[in-house]
Amino acid sequence: MVQRTEGPDPPREPWTCADVERWLKTAFRAMPYTPIYAPRGSAIRSANVNQPSATFDIVAFTGTVLGERSDDRKILLVWARAIVTEGEVGGSIAQYCAAAGMHRRTFDRRRIRACQKIAAEKNRTDGRQQHAAE
Repeated sequence: MVQRTEGPDPPREPWTCADVERWLKTAFRAMPYTPIYAPRGSAIRSANVNQPSATFDIVAFTGTVLGERSDDRKILLVWARAIVTEGEVGGSIAQYCAAAGMHRRTFDRRRIRACQKIAAEKNRTDGRQQHAAE
């Protein structure tokens, strides 16, 4: 797979949860200190002028699909940032679960369900047909 500056190539087949996860991790790798919640109406943009904003479109899209301040969006974005920073920025998944009083299995189920919603909406807005169950 050829990697572009702004992130991995978009999928040729319908988006899957794995595609959404890969793009979210790419965004947080590029800017690990990106806030989970940006003020309403703002756009996430890279401070690096050579970093295209397309990398961050998926982060904004999660707010459109899940709701800007939804718990499921927070879970998905906390997961992506924690994975790429190994918990160094914003804390680990275990810390989040402990603070939220949530079991890790519940966290993962909600993350996957949120990810599937985003993939389905991405396919719908891109006009792609879902060929296989996720």
